[in-house]
Amino acid sequence: MRLNRLDLVRYGKFTDKRIDLGARPQDKPDLHIIYGPNEAGKSTALAAFLDLLFGIDPRSHFNFMHPYATMRIGAILDLAGEAKEFLRVKRPHNSLLDAGEQPISEAAILAELGGIDRESYRSMFSLDDETLAAGGEGILASKGDLGQLLFSASAGLADLSRSLTELRSEADGFYRFRGRSGELSDLKGRLAVLKVERERIDTLASHYAQLVEIRDRMTAQYEKAIGERGKIQSRMDAIQRILNALPRLTVFRSLRAQLEPLADLPDAPSGWTEELPKLQNAEIEPCLSGSLPIT
Repeated sequence: MRLNRLDLVRYGKFTDKRIDLGARPQDKPDLHIIYGPNEAGKSTALAAFLDLLFGIDPRSHFNFMHPYATMRIGAILDLAGEAKEFLRVKRPHNSLLDAGEQPISEAAILAELGGIDRESYRSMFSLDDETLAAGGEGILASKGDLGQLLFSASAGLADLSRSLTELRSEADGFYRFRGRSGELSDLKGRLAVLKVERERIDTLASHYAQLVEIRDRMTAQYEKAIGERGKIQSRMDAIQRILNALPRLTVFRSLRAQLEPLADLPDAPSGWTEELPKLQNAEIEPCLSGSLPIT
């Protein structure tokens, strides 16, 4: 990572100031020295650069001229050979912005730094008499952030920091402090909906027993009603058969009335029933032979 430009928009004593280091030179060493008298703002500029990378401290003392809500730092950083512009504002979350002033993940910068934190970066790259002395002692004892980082690099664990950065980004996507978005927030919303649904369908044991008793009583009444319905249907079918027979009853009574004058006539002998077919044949045979009787 390389710093191409640092914009002290509203930070500490600076307002709309810019430190432009230009593009990386191709034919000479890439070394810049910034000098000035005491109280010129060198330490302030260094603090602003650290705040750009890691976020403005919640209790920053560089708000004596610009209130927290208006503090702003900008920079152009050369990341993996590509120049990108960033902005940093004073917010609890989503304080890192892109050139379009849209919030972006902290991993955009931290991944390039290998995942080291602010104090480790300060110990390694923001050196003064105190940090040089403390860092030297930490390296000799393999203690402290700087000593541990050097030990990790020598042990071949440098890629671990990048994995940690990715895990931090994943964790930010899962949960954001006071955030209204994220996987955890969505799961909480779904849990609240399920809780309301559970309370809607939940019932007390006594109420459940009462509902079971009502169900059984209604089932018995339903079965009884079905039986009564079957009896009524059978009776209706019988009545319908009687109604269908009424027209034939009228014809029957008419025929009976016509037969009443013949009631005194004697009954035909029982043998006539067997002789009737013979008499019919005898009557038909002359017609079949061609000789018809003269009437």
